[in-house]
Parts: sequence; structure tokens; C-alpha cells
Amino acid sequence: VSCPGVYLTEKNDVYLTVCLLGQCKETDCIPPVFPLLFHEKMWFEKVFENATDPITVVERLEKNVAKFRLSELIPSDGKELAFYETNTRYFLFPEPKLTPSYPGVDRELLMNTHPSFPGIAPK
Repeated sequence: VSCPGVYLTEKNDVYLTVCLLGQCKETDCIPPVFPLLFHEKMWFEKVFENATDPITVVERLEKNVAKFRLSELIPSDGKELAFYETNTRYFLFPEPKLTPSYPGVDRELLMNTHPSFPGIAPK
């Protein structure tokens, strides 16, 4: 997660929550130093019962929402810093691009920030 020039004043660890195909998973907590590097693999699996053709699967993916939340670890509950939401079909099968933005990075998502976030939106 890149966010040039941003420093979190609380200095609490941060984590990423990914909700996809009806499942939510969290990364391990890491120090709040940008860029945030989450070196974790997540496995999401879904069976679309009674889907007899690819069009049905596409329609169901378009109705499903993929959510990504960057949160700060605080004692009572996680404080949301930024989020990204889109339909699952678009997230899994985006429009093709000629070249990636950064070497080794296939996707770049611009997150929406919480009003208390101290800077530009993270990617």
C-alpha cells in the first residue's frame, strides 16, 4: 500500500481486511510505515450452485461486492483508515491494460479515505 508523505500520528500497527466471495480475511498486523508491504497469500473459493452457464456466473459476480479495508489496530476495535469497494467481477477480471503501473504489480486500486486520514488516498 503506497501513500507518499503520509505519517500516521497514532503509530499503531495496521492491517488489511479483504472480503471476497462471501469470506473475509485479515492480514497480520505490521508497523504503520509507508509503503506498507503485506507479503501474504489469501485463498478464496466459491461454488455457484445451479449456475449452468458462464453468463450466470458473471451475473452473480457482478452482484457480489469485493471490499478492502485498511485499518489501524486500536484497543477497542479497528479504526478504518481507507477502503475500496467494487463488484467482484470487475476486481477479478478487470479491463486489460497495456503495461502495469509498477514492475511486478498487476493491479493498482485507489482507496477512499476516512475523513480523519492524514493525507492523500492510498493505492
